[in-house]
Amino acid sequence: MKKLSIIFASCFATVAVQAQLVSSADIFISSGAIVTINGELSNTGNFKSEGDLHLRKGLTNQGQMSLNGQVVMDGEGTQVIQSPIQLKAGTFVMSQMGKVVLKAPLLVEQQLVLGDGILENNELNLLEIADNGSVIGASNRSHVKGYVRKLGDDAFQFPVGNGSQLQAFTISKPSGYEEIQVGYVNQNPARLSTNRSLDVAELTADNYWSVKGSNELKPLQVTIASEGNNQQILQLRNNQWNVSPTIASTTTLSSEATLRGASYFTIGTQRAELMEKPDVNIFPNPSSGSFEVRLKGFLSDENISFDVIDLSG
Repeated sequence: MKKLSIIFASCFATVAVQAQLVSSADIFISSGAIVTINGELSNTGNFKSEGDLHLRKGLTNQGQMSLNGQVVMDGEGTQVIQSPIQLKAGTFVMSQMGKVVLKAPLLVEQQLVLGDGILENNELNLLEIADNGSVIGASNRSHVKGYVRKLGDDAFQFPVGNGSQLQAFTISKPSGYEEIQVGYVNQNPARLSTNRSLDVAELTADNYWSVKGSNELKPLQVTIASEGNNQQILQLRNNQWNVSPTIASTTTLSSEATLRGASYFTIGTQRAELMEKPDVNIFPNPSSGSFEVRLKGFLSDENISFDVIDLSG
């Protein structure tokens, strides 16, 4: 028996499917066509879209699916996207009054548009942005609660957050093709390690960024949002939190960092005595034998030694 084929051509303009769509047929949505599915889309056939596909109740794929056009998530409550294989979308638009839960890996090849709603996932169901792909519209209202991987050599802002607040992580342009993954973890960074280098006063954040690089990258500039005074970016190295020399503005912190394998970043403060550049002053100089040495920018428990030598050596 010949398999049924259904074609939604652009001449149809707008088509709305009111009930659940369960299909084992070949379905093709041509460029220019707009199809809205008000029930759940369940596919076991061959589903291909070059047009605009609006989903209101989620998607379950058990067949072949190619979404080269625009996918718009514009339902209410929670939509779930499920598939045993990675899904690919040309443009993926979040316009959801609620959240979209990814239970399948998703590759966005052109653009991720974040307008309304939270996109939620985990490391097994990554949201990937292709080389030269872009993200627009990230905000507290719409971002990724989970993990994003960027492919290619673009400077990029990872639109991650905790579901109520955007906590973006930005990288400068890598020197070559990379696959960099960033996730925002809303847990105390002390769970990774309680060890701190001597220059760290305290960990002030209750969260951290998990970063994975595919290769041994040359140093990149990383930037995160911050509104605190005297805050520093801390990076976990050799199982202890270390201060990364930080440039602070009124809203961001930036630092140079090397991403090798798994890296972790959080926010903390540097010990007050190290906020100043180490400096040694001796006066009067020259001296008749009695003089004073003043030290600035050294640790209070740091051992310091110096030699006193006269003009004859």
